[in-house]
Amino acid sequence: MHIIASRIWSLPLGLLFLVACGPRTNAPAATQAIAPTLAAEVSATPAPTTPPLPAVAVTSGPAADATPAATPAPQITDSPPTATVQATRPPLGSTERPIQLLFPPVAAGAVIIQRAAPLAEALGAATGAEFAVGVVDSEAALVELLCSAPEDVVGFVSAAAYVIAHDECAAQAGLVAVREDGLSWQMGMLVIQPGGAAGLADLDGRRWAVADTHSLPNYLYFQAQMAAAGIEPGEIVSAPEESTALLSLTNNEADFTTASFVPPLMPLDRDWVVGETEPEEWRLLGIPPSRSPIGYVIVAGEPEFGGYRLRDARARLFDTTPDIFTTTRILALSEPIPNATIVLGADFPPDIARQALATLTEFAASDACGLSLCSADLFGWTGLEPADDAAYDPIRTIKNTLELEAADLWAELD
Repeated sequence: MHIIASRIWSLPLGLLFLVACGPRTNAPAATQAIAPTLAAEVSATPAPTTPPLPAVAVTSGPAADATPAATPAPQITDSPPTATVQATRPPLGSTERPIQLLFPPVAAGAVIIQRAAPLAEALGAATGAEFAVGVVDSEAALVELLCSAPEDVVGFVSAAAYVIAHDECAAQAGLVAVREDGLSWQMGMLVIQPGGAAGLADLDGRRWAVADTHSLPNYLYFQAQMAAAGIEPGEIVSAPEESTALLSLTNNEADFTTASFVPPLMPLDRDWVVGETEPEEWRLLGIPPSRSPIGYVIVAGEPEFGGYRLRDARARLFDTTPDIFTTTRILALSEPIPNATIVLGADFPPDIARQALATLTEFAASDACGLSLCSADLFGWTGLEPADDAAYDPIRTIKNTLELEAADLWAELD
């Protein structure tokens, strides 16, 4: 098994790099990009043969001066034969038609090719099929390939891109990424000053500090919630990043802000449950947060000793703004938004899908992933979990509430 050197491809949809990996040792120096469906009907019409004209009788005498009767044109009644030529595609997973592992440009193309090569090797060894690693120039192009080649493509895309691919051509969510916080999803929090608002309605006309207007959990989700409730915020105060947005709230430059929420680690291995556990349950203790000897922001000790470890965006400000948890509180949380998702085309063969997804899960949990998908210069994942299409409903709600077409959503996320 070996890796074939990368090559730049000129494809209409912008495929930049392609590397094939698989169990065969006689693979050519470069593989083909996704083969289009080959089927053509060719009409073969033979050149007609001119039939002989009927003989004209010529007589002597007066009859010889007579004009001979006109000869009717020959009639061709048979339709021309049609020959149908059906070109046979190579089998999926062969050297001529490898399974495509396609990535958007989340890093330099050469980095993606290098990092994804061990994964392609592992998939080839597990399935007996050949895999090719490709980098496309946008998520929109990748979704188009998922739809135009539904048997051939495995895509590594954002949750929003999956929703578009599923809606447009029934692409299937296979696995969702687990990040270093141990979660397969992300949430946003809407933060105010204590006593600043009792509910969303109190935010009508108020100043909103925003670090990222493209963020699904931190901006678009809350924008959709306010739109659905007929609430229109006032000035949007732009901030370069979340910490600045939070500080603009404490400095009275904004009335509310949104930032990333990571649930606290709960006492004695208790789970923080979405929709059930209060986001700031630790306040019930009446003890202010402090910095632990090893650098965590904790309340009443480490979780193994009955305390809480705080992990939301405010924890990054604790050293410079130690009263950040006192001068702010959480008004609302977004619903969980899935992390990056591994997506299969609608017609991807189920038997290969089962093998490939199992191998991907094992690979993500292995040390080998640290030099591949899990590397810091690519995705930084810590694992993969099965994806559930229902988990993507919050994105559909955003899309429908804000009346975003696919092109609008791409523009929002660009």
